Amino acid sequence: MDGLPTYVEGVALEISFGDATRNLSELIFDTVRAAVDDSGRSMDEIDSVVLAAHDLVDGRSLSSMVTAPAAGAYLRDEIRYGDDGAAAFAAAVVRLEAGHARRSIVAAWGRASEHDPRRFSRALFDPAMTRPLGLDEFVLSAMRAQLLLATQEARRDRDRAAEARRKAAAANPRALRSGGFRSSPHHPLRDEDLPLWADVTAAVVLSTEPSPVRVSGLGQSSEPYAFGDRDPRAITSLRQAAGRALEEAGLDAGAMDLAEIDGLTLIEEAMGLEAAGLAPPGQGLAHLADDPRCNPSGGGAAGYCPPSMGLARIVEAVTRLSGGRRALATGSSTVAGQTQTAIVLEAE
Repeated sequence: MDGLPTYVEGVALEISFGDATRNLSELIFDTVRAAVDDSGRSMDEIDSVVLAAHDLVDGRSLSSMVTAPAAGAYLRDEIRYGDDGAAAFAAAVVRLEAGHARRSIVAAWGRASEHDPRRFSRALFDPAMTRPLGLDEFVLSAMRAQLLLATQEARRDRDRAAEARRKAAAANPRALRSGGFRSSPHHPLRDEDLPLWADVTAAVVLSTEPSPVRVSGLGQSSEPYAFGDRDPRAITSLRQAAGRALEEAGLDAGAMDLAEIDGLTLIEEAMGLEAAGLAPPGQGLAHLADDPRCNPSGGGAAGYCPPSMGLARIVEAVTRLSGGRRALATGSSTVAGQTQTAIVLEAE
């Protein structure tokens, strides 16, 4: 990578639901504190904070004015993204590479127990042309599913992938254990294809000082805002983002020891594997079912809420890296994955 090398020093992830003992600021504080403790550093050594938060999810206008101090931003350089946590991670990496900071906290959160995911999703669509039609990301995911599940073999792979995802989430110590909910599925989606809505807070400490996990590649790309201007059979922006990240790392997708791919539903996770080059076209569901490297965390079945999920995928990848292993983590944002971020991580 150009610029100063960047390392992950500490990570933390908490997935809960409707915790009546803590408000949102307390959830954020506890997670950021855990990441800083995991890094072995003190808050005095942090000079930059990059946040991923969305007012519509938090239910508070200018939410970061209330929540940023809990993330360590008081009297520190702060950037706030109304976007996915992986995009915030990328922004922090670029600032460190450029020498604008030495050590940064990246924090992202979303509390599904306090908002309606469907209304939030619908609010992101064009108010004149698409929102009156009732379109949201779940409808678009169902449209993709109709194309992806056109054969009996694909439908069998979907059944196996959903079961594998359920088992992976059950084995994940950070997954939601009680509470949460699922939205009503649109045909041909089923309950097990949908994310388990939860309260998700994630934090990472990044530094230019050597640490066991290095950020070796980064890529971002966006597609047109209008879903009709995209290819519904592919996630082109993720293909481009992953290609750039892998090229920067000097690796190919086959060199990855694990992958944490963000996606709203099981369908997007499978399409994401294909877009990133981790599965051949049409084989994403089969790889989710059979390849233990693919979303070992359980993906959206472990607990889900934007805009924290890209950073959650990064944390899940870091916790599984050791001894020269490599991982690809991705995050999606805006309308139905319009913008994608891909990160390559390597254990030194």
